[in-house]
Amino acid sequence: MTLLSVKVFDINNKELYSSVSISNDLWFYNLIPYLGKLARESEREQVQALIYNNYLIAFFNILPENSLLVAIASVNTSLRKLEHFLGLLSHTMQNSKRSLENFQDVCDSIIRTVDSHQEVKISLLGLERSGKTTFVNSFAKDRPLAEFEAYYPTSLLNIVRMEHIHDLPPITFFDLGKAFSQQWWRFSSESDGYIYFVDSSDSHRMKQAQVLLQELRNFWDLPFVIAANKIDVCRITNVKKYIGRKFQVSSRKVYEINTWTGTGILPLLKGLINNEIEGTKISVSLVHPTEKMTG
Repeated sequence: MTLLSVKVFDINNKELYSSVSISNDLWFYNLIPYLGKLARESEREQVQALIYNNYLIAFFNILPENSLLVAIASVNTSLRKLEHFLGLLSHTMQNSKRSLENFQDVCDSIIRTVDSHQEVKISLLGLERSGKTTFVNSFAKDRPLAEFEAYYPTSLLNIVRMEHIHDLPPITFFDLGKAFSQQWWRFSSESDGYIYFVDSSDSHRMKQAQVLLQELRNFWDLPFVIAANKIDVCRITNVKKYIGRKFQVSSRKVYEINTWTGTGILPLLKGLINNEIEGTKISVSLVHPTEKMTG
């Protein structure tokens, strides 16, 4: 993760700390009163972000001093990593003022931490025999056992942590078995998102799968995608469109996969992590230049 500049301002918009800036951010100072107002009017402590001048600007109000923490990054920067960075920097500022004498070093250290330790937790849900466990086991093919941090092969729950899946962060999978059907809600607070598995070849249980997903969505307010599994034996012509219509979700959330061969698994994971999870970690407002903002 590359940040162009990180700055801290007090309640009177006076700059307190600044990293070495690699951007021409003179235009940025006119935005500070506006960003401070947005941050302090927020109903809860949270990272907010907006896009301005083709930059991504994330900001956070640090209590109780009401200091404004602002980071400038390129527009394609990972929102998930940026939120994590600001959260750690905010914690450092609240607990160790002396360390901020070397603000640049603190920022560099936190960036290294974020880049190396960011992890995603994903629950695997769906009817029995829809492919959840086969999906997890597919990662074991041609992979050294050392890459598995934990694996509990029980009829209740499998927990597997995987690393080095292409350019994705480390992932912990919660494979929730049939016996956990009444306990799935417990993992909503542990998960960043979930994959809902559907056996696209089983037309007899399609309605049952629809009902279960609707029940999950009623109490799992989390990002999700649908894995339309067993496409090799499915007779449906356009699986994405069919599943999207049946389950009342956008077809972009539906991914055609085959857990036995591994077909479609990487696009599925990238879609969930990059498009769904990262896209909801921070509320991003597209802001156009206005006289009110910069005046």
